[in-house]
Amino acid sequence: MDAVFWLSVTVACLLGAMSPGPSLAVIGSLALNYGRLAGVMAAVAHGLAITAFALVTALGLVVLLGRYELVFNLLQLAGCLYLIWMALRLLFATSVQDVSQTPSENTGLVILTNKPQWFAARDGFLIALINPKIILFFSALFSQFISVDSELWVKLVMAGIAGSIDALWYVLVAVIISQPGNLLRYQKSGRWLNKLFGVLLLFIASGFVVEFFIS
Repeated sequence: MDAVFWLSVTVACLLGAMSPGPSLAVIGSLALNYGRLAGVMAAVAHGLAITAFALVTALGLVVLLGRYELVFNLLQLAGCLYLIWMALRLLFATSVQDVSQTPSENTGLVILTNKPQWFAARDGFLIALINPKIILFFSALFSQFISVDSELWVKLVMAGIAGSIDALWYVLVAVIISQPGNLLRYQKSGRWLNKLFGVLLLFIASGFVVEFFIS
């Protein structure tokens, strides 16, 4: 494995992480509504889920999932419904200015006072877990870099690269959105941004549902 190989893997994972989708909408809305800490927690949890997905794909366990097609399909449908619920939650959310928050001085951090702090990590992890496109992405990606004879350490490193890049990208997104000046501007129009994120998630989830029933 030379430097070109690892550079290719890194660039491919970065492009995958940067592509717009439900994860960007969810993590962006968490950082917008609850501040940097929530966004970072969601980003790290999302990266852990991506690492797990990448490892499952690299080890060839996707083939095993195919043997339990009904269970896999039901999990995908449940994921789509959860995505719709998240979209509706954003669409009917109150303004971010109505949420009980305590901003720390000049940091963009927000201490969550009306929700358990783990909810952001939960949403970040689940949004990666329920996205049916992620397994397809890694199946297509890793088929270009991994063969049956590939060593275990190569598969582990590739999964680690995928998860680390994903987490770092979304941490960057959360930090940018939650900068004090940006956060203030976003919060002034937070109600409409929530609706925008909600519409985006609803559109994506509806596409998943349609694809589920016609496939």
